[in-house]
Amino acid sequence: MAPNIRRLWRSDKAETASHDSDAQSSETASVKSANKNIGLFSATAMGVSLMIGSGIFSTPASILGLVGSPAMTLILWGLGAIISYGGATAFIELGLMYRKNGGTMRFLAHGFPRPKIVLAYLFAWVMVVCIRPGAIAANGPVIGKYWLYAAGSSHNDGWQARGVGFACITFVTAINILSAKWSLRLINFLTVVKIVVLLIIVVSGIVAAAGGIKVEENDNWSRGFRGTSKDAHSYASALTKVFWAYDGFTNLVYSLGELRKPERNLPWSIGGSVVIVGFLYIMANVAFFFVVPLDVAINSEEILAAEFTYRVFGHSVGRIALPVFIGLSVLGAICAQTYGVSRLLDSANEVGFVPYGSRICGNNKKLGTPVYSLVIMYGLTMIYLLAPPPGKVFDLLVDFVQWSTWLFYGLTAAGAIVLRFTKPQHRLRSFKSFHPLNILFIIFCIYITIFPFVPPKGGSKGAPYPYYLSPLLGLITTVAGLVPWYFRMVWWPKKSGVDLVAWVEKEADGLEGEDPIKEDSVEADTKA
Repeated sequence: MAPNIRRLWRSDKAETASHDSDAQSSETASVKSANKNIGLFSATAMGVSLMIGSGIFSTPASILGLVGSPAMTLILWGLGAIISYGGATAFIELGLMYRKNGGTMRFLAHGFPRPKIVLAYLFAWVMVVCIRPGAIAANGPVIGKYWLYAAGSSHNDGWQARGVGFACITFVTAINILSAKWSLRLINFLTVVKIVVLLIIVVSGIVAAAGGIKVEENDNWSRGFRGTSKDAHSYASALTKVFWAYDGFTNLVYSLGELRKPERNLPWSIGGSVVIVGFLYIMANVAFFFVVPLDVAINSEEILAAEFTYRVFGHSVGRIALPVFIGLSVLGAICAQTYGVSRLLDSANEVGFVPYGSRICGNNKKLGTPVYSLVIMYGLTMIYLLAPPPGKVFDLLVDFVQWSTWLFYGLTAAGAIVLRFTKPQHRLRSFKSFHPLNILFIIFCIYITIFPFVPPKGGSKGAPYPYYLSPLLGLITTVAGLVPWYFRMVWWPKKSGVDLVAWVEKEADGLEGEDPIKEDSVEADTKA
């Protein structure tokens, strides 16, 4: 047993010293080379396609139920666009300063390098074990609800919806394992589907409002703010769901090393994606609540969009065809999330966060895909999909995933402000974010990470789970990352002699420079 442990110790030591540096060397080479294949259109599409996932189709009804009136719902969607834009400008500034793959993980390392880049490590930790698999698991049952609705099933929630989600996630994972080319083709096709579906909803809502389509009249907009909630906890939960729909504008920053003309393309693509999606979201909500009566909208939960299409287009198109395509739209979000898993793990591996990284992050020689990382992510996703009790699993997972997501997004925006003072003359800062908007973004990130712990009126009475469960799970998962952080970033460097944070100083001024842990690799190789 002891010899086996020693062999594993030497193996990880050698990997930290040589393979991780080789991977980072490869990344540096790719950044320096002319292999920049992301232009302005593709960069904008990366944000738009990920933002338009399940959020706009699955959350408007629950947001309405939380705040009480369509008018307040619309204000929250508009506020979400403004706040998201404020955060996006911080990511643009940081993305131009540090132009390698890795995004938020690298930004946190430079903004808050001490102690031992703990915030960067914790972000990578929650992205891999919580945010990404939890988001995929939340989307799975949404597909099931829409497809079961289209099939005419009266039982379109609970385990039936999860069963469809299980099949869809398994299918997407299998495609990603078998062929990267076909995975990309599927993502591209489903991206077109989701944009077309949302445009159909927006345009048909405008036509219905103009009298071109006859629908049942209601008082959703004439009622103004009557019935609007005054509960702070409800607004925190509602904003969490709004931000769930806007999450995705950061997608490009994980691929910055492949972006052409970043000085021009990064601001226009990230900022443009928030503006485009914000407009479509607001118009889609106007359409939903013009057509669907208030009580029906609240009770429709995640299938409000299906109820809308049924009332506008009738049975064949509205009840069957469009819900199927809405389900495909959500499937597209799962495809994009699953495909990005290898990039997340690779970025963490490149900076030395992942033990035995070459075995987990590398592509299978025969298939050319990251089989092991996909299998690991599939297993984690299944835990999030199947472990929660029957009931409102979507709300549970959305709140759970979003708590950690916006905690670190807020910290990243704070890092942009900190770096403005600690690195005032940074040579690559060609864009400066507007600090008041950054601060507004940070305030709302604080709000939706603190107020979910504030008891709502009536506590958890009648709820399927305690009000504090989702944020508590997010907090526990984040704090749990301190254990692997200590062993990897504190204990392991002392044992191996490898400095896993040297790359931060070498990248401090945006210089691509040498391999971040190359010199330490030589020392570790000698000791090994």
